[in-house]
Amino acid sequence: MKSALARSVFGEGGRLARTYPGFELRLGQIRMSESITAAIAGSEKLCVEAPTGTGKTFAYLVPAIESGRKVVISTGTRNLQDQLFFKDLPQLERALDREVPAALMKGRDNYLCIKRAREFDAEPLFDEVDEGSHYAAVRSWAKTTESGERSDLAELPERLRFWSRINARADTCLGQRCPDFEECFLTRMRRKAAEAQIVIVNHHLLLADMVLRGHAFGQVIPDYSVLVLDEAHSLEEAATAHLGRSISAHQVQELAGDVESACGASLEGMESARRQINALRTCARSFFGMLQREEGRFPLQPFRRDALWVQAATDLRGALARGGDLPVQLGLSDAEDPSVAALSGRAREMAQTLDLILSADRGPEPDDEMVPPVPDMVAWGEMRGRNVTLQASPIDVSGPLREMLFSRTPSVILTSATLTIDRSFAFVRRRLGLDEARELMLESPFDPQRQAVLYVPRNFPEPRHEGFMTEFLEQARALLEVTSGRAFLLFTSYANLERAKQALIRSAPWPIMAQGDAARHALLERFRATPNSVLLGTSSFWHGVDVQGEQLSLVIIDKLPFDAPGDPVVAARIDAIRRGGGDPFLEYQVPSAVIDLKQGLGRLLRSRRDRGILAVMDARLLSRGYGRVFLNSLPPFPVVHDLDTVRTFFAQAA
Repeated sequence: MKSALARSVFGEGGRLARTYPGFELRLGQIRMSESITAAIAGSEKLCVEAPTGTGKTFAYLVPAIESGRKVVISTGTRNLQDQLFFKDLPQLERALDREVPAALMKGRDNYLCIKRAREFDAEPLFDEVDEGSHYAAVRSWAKTTESGERSDLAELPERLRFWSRINARADTCLGQRCPDFEECFLTRMRRKAAEAQIVIVNHHLLLADMVLRGHAFGQVIPDYSVLVLDEAHSLEEAATAHLGRSISAHQVQELAGDVESACGASLEGMESARRQINALRTCARSFFGMLQREEGRFPLQPFRRDALWVQAATDLRGALARGGDLPVQLGLSDAEDPSVAALSGRAREMAQTLDLILSADRGPEPDDEMVPPVPDMVAWGEMRGRNVTLQASPIDVSGPLREMLFSRTPSVILTSATLTIDRSFAFVRRRLGLDEARELMLESPFDPQRQAVLYVPRNFPEPRHEGFMTEFLEQARALLEVTSGRAFLLFTSYANLERAKQALIRSAPWPIMAQGDAARHALLERFRATPNSVLLGTSSFWHGVDVQGEQLSLVIIDKLPFDAPGDPVVAARIDAIRRGGGDPFLEYQVPSAVIDLKQGLGRLLRSRRDRGILAVMDARLLSRGYGRVFLNSLPPFPVVHDLDTVRTFFAQAA
């Protein structure tokens, strides 16, 4: 897009200004669109740090549309996908006075499976007592939905156990052998995507597609020549999840139930067959039961030295093989019922996944007959609710991304508000395997010197000090009095959040709400609608939250967001860098924390009219040498150290 065309769209009196009277001229937006146009035309890679307020969505949508090429836009979350497809793109279509062929694609777990829903409806089974009322809403919706996409039912809780029994997940899909293939919501979605010029996906679906293509198993997303990675800072985390393998207690128990249902009447009088199904359930309970603990992630290395656990793993592998083959042993024909093959395939894949996890990052162990170690993977477990999941994750995703994504896509645009560390793209590029790329770092369209102050108290206890939370709460109350609530308190741990929540509920005069009280979107809506409220959140509230205006006037962060070194994936990456002769703290831990801090502080200023206070209650910003890296990576907010200066600033800003 030539400069004249960019200005005809984004400039004063341009198409957007004529269509939307409140539209503001942003020179950074014009520069970004011009750079993206050049990168698409030259089949280049481009990194763009576009601070909040740049208008980056329109800045990449316009050149993507004007290119005429097949463009995939990948976002960090499903919510951002919906915003792009249902809000931003229609606005741009009105401004450009043209219809853009576009399609929205989400991961298959988000879609209703017609066949599985019909089978479940014949014999519904709920793990939770109150799920029956939610199923009534799903059942009614299923009769009329055009998309089959779960987000149409916004009132549903995020966690519904029965949804996994009726969705279109991969391990139960029969593909073209399914009697409902032509009417399938996935089939419809993929056909729309094949016909569209702009296809909007998320990082998880993009990476699932990348893995399928890399192993020659097919593809999910249609072929494309241009890829836009929005919220590109979150790509490594998504790649870590999708380039690994996982198995859970719930999955195995569900397989046992599906085998039992498939065998049906064939089980009558077949005690040996029933024993095989019960053995699968028993082996799963024994194996996963040894891993029961408090919620969170944990390493698997200690369990590898437990002979009983190793034997339980061997027993489970055998039970999976026998259970998956049971329908065939009972004479059920795959030709008559394609789901028979799907069951045995699921069982085989679970057994292979279990082998991979048990061999990942395993050191040399004498007399160990398991498959050879997988040194570039780390194995770990996670307890969530009553379910235990085991996973093997790649320690370094740069190689696969370089080989399977960047080298195969002519033009890739990476953009986010947080891509640089100390004004350099080197960290993100190294972590993602992006060897060659043009770079563009835009300045904020806001005025950080005038719109906010950054409060960092001196002589403050360090986070590990026993008096830290007492002093934090005292300072937080003082800051909340300045702004009369209207605040986000962002924490690096649930423990700190819970302690602050209980203390503030007892003593604060403002409405207090916290992560876990309701679904994330419901909490945000309640916060926006409740004057002077205070919202407490952990990691998911540091990213992608947009509250404009004086309703959010204060953001407090408890401490610098270093990843927990005890997390198995983080620990494996630290060890890999150290073994390579590097400094994991400065090369990995500090840069990762800088990006998270920039994300968290970025919740405050969302428009040129916003004013407020940023507070980081971590004196290491001032006392440690690496604190300068954090401060140099932030917008040039005035840094202040006493509450009187904060009060004066806020009174003048108000």
